[in-house]
Amino acid sequence: MDREKFLEILQTQLEGEIPSPEISRHLAYYRDFIDQKLRAGQAESDVLEELGDPRLIAKTLIDTEDVPNVHGYRQSYTYSAEEAGTGGFTQEDTPERSRPEDTRAGRIVKKIAAIALIVLLVVVLSFVLRALIPVVAVLILAGLIISLIGRH
Repeated sequence: MDREKFLEILQTQLEGEIPSPEISRHLAYYRDFIDQKLRAGQAESDVLEELGDPRLIAKTLIDTEDVPNVHGYRQSYTYSAEEAGTGGFTQEDTPERSRPEDTRAGRIVKKIAAIALIVLLVVVLSFVLRALIPVVAVLILAGLIISLIGRH
């Protein structure tokens, strides 16, 4: 894989998952990181191997995009010029901004609600079945008795 393919995969994986300005910022960071390593004499293949799979990088960026911290602020990761050479990033607090409903947190809430609904259905069904089993047993027994009496 070359640098352009790496950046293309990263962009494709991020699209629709995080806001476009964030995608541009992440792509610029990785483009600068690769350029700086190349200028330092590293082979492109070594730099890309050091970075790893762009799909995994995208998943990590998506997973950390909307993680709230203890102050109720959104965590935002910013890249500085000197960090581009080390692959690091810093965290800064920015006020919570309104987000589309289908964010990662929204999907998690939907999954939790679906699981809770399934558990509730299982509990209700178990109570209904517990109540119906004696009734069904009595009906079966009555049917057997009636069929035995009818034979004699």
